[in-house]
Amino acid sequence: MFNRLTLLLSLAALALVAVAGVNAATSKEAWDLKGEVYPNYKIEFTNRADKAVKTVKAGTHRIKVEDKASIHNFHLKGPGLNKSTGVAFVGERIWTVTLKPGKYTYWCDPHSSMMRGSFKVVAA
Repeated sequence: MFNRLTLLLSLAALALVAVAGVNAATSKEAWDLKGEVYPNYKIEFTNRADKAVKTVKAGTHRIKVEDKASIHNFHLKGPGLNKSTGVAFVGERIWTVTLKPGKYTYWCDPHSSMMRGSFKVVAA
């Protein structure tokens, strides 16, 4: 009886660890919008299908920011939101943000005259 109970408890613990690991990996990678800055003076804002974003529904979103150059940054501003990466930063960040209806603009601070774009957030 003791051996069966020990085996069952061990299997249950392994199952919990496996589920926790899957959930942690999924939440770490979960994003629905992406802002990217490239070394060749290109900036873009896309969805998971890699399509340019023109309109987004209001609500909570996870934005994956990929900053690929130490001479650029990614700056996003709109109603109640003003977030950016540092110019020297190179890497990825995930921002959890609440987008409210209105116009949002994204740009690179050092090169804002040529590296910028915008999208509209509409009521959900």
